[in-house]
Amino acid sequence: MLARLAVAALASVSMISGAFAWDGARAYHLRPGGASDISLALNMIHIEDNIPFLGDTTLDVGVLTPTYRKTFDLSGNVGLVLIGLPVGGMTFDSLAPTIDTGLAQGDLVLGAALGLVGMPALAPMDYAMHKPGFQAMVEGKLFLPTGDYDPNRMVNLGQNRWSFQASLPISYALGDSMIDPELTTFEIRPVVQIFGDNEDPFVGTGANVMSQAPIFGVEGHITRNFGNSIWAAVDGYYETGGELSFNGVPQGDGLETLALGATLGLVLSPNVATRMTYRHTVYSSDPDLSGQALEITAAYLF
Repeated sequence: MLARLAVAALASVSMISGAFAWDGARAYHLRPGGASDISLALNMIHIEDNIPFLGDTTLDVGVLTPTYRKTFDLSGNVGLVLIGLPVGGMTFDSLAPTIDTGLAQGDLVLGAALGLVGMPALAPMDYAMHKPGFQAMVEGKLFLPTGDYDPNRMVNLGQNRWSFQASLPISYALGDSMIDPELTTFEIRPVVQIFGDNEDPFVGTGANVMSQAPIFGVEGHITRNFGNSIWAAVDGYYETGGELSFNGVPQGDGLETLALGATLGLVLSPNVATRMTYRHTVYSSDPDLSGQALEITAAYLF
């Protein structure tokens, strides 16, 4: 029975991988070539489910991720690299004793992206005058197993495995320039995330290896400026896949979810901006599963 409980609990926890895959509205907005930024993103996730023998369960995650990004000119197009390291904690409540990870380190993330169409590397003055239109880039992130992990716990902030995420951010912008006070964008980002094996999974599974099928998803946003200092967006997020396997045996626990949300962005100065996003799961292939998330990000551009 313990193995069945572990499978159900880990299936809920696997939803976090998808949740952290979303980059949000205007994440790949064209920026001046050579610019750098440091950001702090606070992610708070709440997941509820009903799991056999564990009853009504709740999973709460709070993570603060500092990230450094650097853009550069690569053959006339914008490229960027990034590095981030999440720190936070998780609690899992059920009929069993509460699991609390305490303050823990998550998995290091390294990323890179390259503009393909409509994303030239521009000096600040040229950037301000650039008339936007269709834009596309390719992006990849590698998550390394550097986070805190304990195989005696069902839930951990570290995943004890590598994963890789690839996406193709695409957008179309309407406006006279990148700083048009009525700039409107239509954005879509298909994404796939693949996972390495965890060769030391939760002991309750009785397995030597835990594998996970890829997660496929797409996020979409419609954004609009309301003057020079405020912008807002309506957001949609869809994902499917992620079935777990233990010792090569599929568990039939893949998920399909749809979440809707909204974003408010504030430009506080030419160098400082904030973004607040809320999303709520409106559909899940597991009828007992529900989730909501709040992300608050502050960035300093230099």
